[in-house]
Amino acid sequence: REILDSPLLARILAHILADKFKKSSLLDVSMEPLTPDVVESLLRHIVQQKFELRNPSGDIYDKFIRFLSGEQQHMMEISYTKQQQKQKQKQKNKNQDSDTMEIFHKKNQLEISVETNNYFEYSLAPDSDIPRNALNLPISVPILSLTYTVEGKRHNIDVYPTLQFLYSHHIQAQYISKEVKEAVENGSYLNISDFCKQFLEAAAVRYNQIHGHEDFIFDVGQTIILHGLTNSKYNGQRGKIVCPGDKEGRWGVQLINQTKALQLEDSENIWVHAENMQLVVGAENATDLNKNFPRHRLASIESADTMAQLDINLKHNYVRQNPQYTLAALREGVYVIGMKDQFNIHDLKFNPLSEHIQYVADEMGFVLFDKTGSKNVDILGPYFIEQYILMEVISKLEVAQNVLKYYVNHKDKLQRSVDAYDETQGKGFICWRFLFQNRKA
Repeated sequence: REILDSPLLARILAHILADKFKKSSLLDVSMEPLTPDVVESLLRHIVQQKFELRNPSGDIYDKFIRFLSGEQQHMMEISYTKQQQKQKQKQKNKNQDSDTMEIFHKKNQLEISVETNNYFEYSLAPDSDIPRNALNLPISVPILSLTYTVEGKRHNIDVYPTLQFLYSHHIQAQYISKEVKEAVENGSYLNISDFCKQFLEAAAVRYNQIHGHEDFIFDVGQTIILHGLTNSKYNGQRGKIVCPGDKEGRWGVQLINQTKALQLEDSENIWVHAENMQLVVGAENATDLNKNFPRHRLASIESADTMAQLDINLKHNYVRQNPQYTLAALREGVYVIGMKDQFNIHDLKFNPLSEHIQYVADEMGFVLFDKTGSKNVDILGPYFIEQYILMEVISKLEVAQNVLKYYVNHKDKLQRSVDAYDETQGKGFICWRFLFQNRKA
């Protein structure tokens, strides 16, 4: 009564529910009109589900309830007594304990040791405390690696963990491989500067091996859309790739006549650079798009299309979902992930990688440090697209999904909003609302 008897509150509730339901991949849920009668009935079902034993109604309200309950798929999983809640929490804690025990099992332990006659006095000098300083050292084996594609060019992202991050419950035990152990237990950590030098050299070698040649996703027979051409009459037109890229990076494209069936006499052949082509997402190129990208992991159809256009291919990921972390960017495609406060502004100057760290952000997208001064979505900095690809893969945050959607569909508008933003409220797209407020102003 307090809500539905007030027109203002009733409208607010309807808007909240509509915004949630439109993100559902079920058309029955996302397309159902939320009339006042539907909202009232739904609210009664929610109250009954929350405080009573609700029986399935066999209609759209069952689907509404399932969606509002998160990942639960069956009604019996949603409606449970206090005793069942305790049992479920107990099982959840048991599973977490099992995961933690697996991480710290003897076969997954890493040994770091120093000899000292008086450990108490030794620990009073933090600059020379080797075990303490070793926690900030990065492991030269990526814990997460993926590729993505922009304007036809393949890019790679490698994320390296700090030793301290391996002590968290945010990693999977499979990461502690023989290669990881050898990187730590060979005693090289005794010389911090040499250890970091070796890491930077290894990361640079890996980066150059991957980026040493042009790797395009385009292939003969694919359907593309033209954009960004000087001759504007071609922009927005569709075409079929008929000739592979030449030494100058140009591809042979046969334009498709949109008003007639594709015939040779109805088409025109032109040469186009890869940056002026965008792969069509849909049935025409379904085989190519589904080859590497696991769509079933995405939350919605719209998100799947956005991620597919970036052609994100997750090579491996040993980071558990929704960790608390800070991420230090060393260069494009090279990042170091640490614990929540590991790269804080006060300790950063003592970090062995401090000279190489360009900016630091946390799992929510807050920028804690930045010396790039960049405000470009395609250049390393707080607005660089790679930051938000990692946020989407690791944490599935809404702000990351918004950035990626705008980057794919409205990149120019996104860049203009960043250019007009004075960063008074902070840096990065975590300030999304202020970015677009300034743009409207």
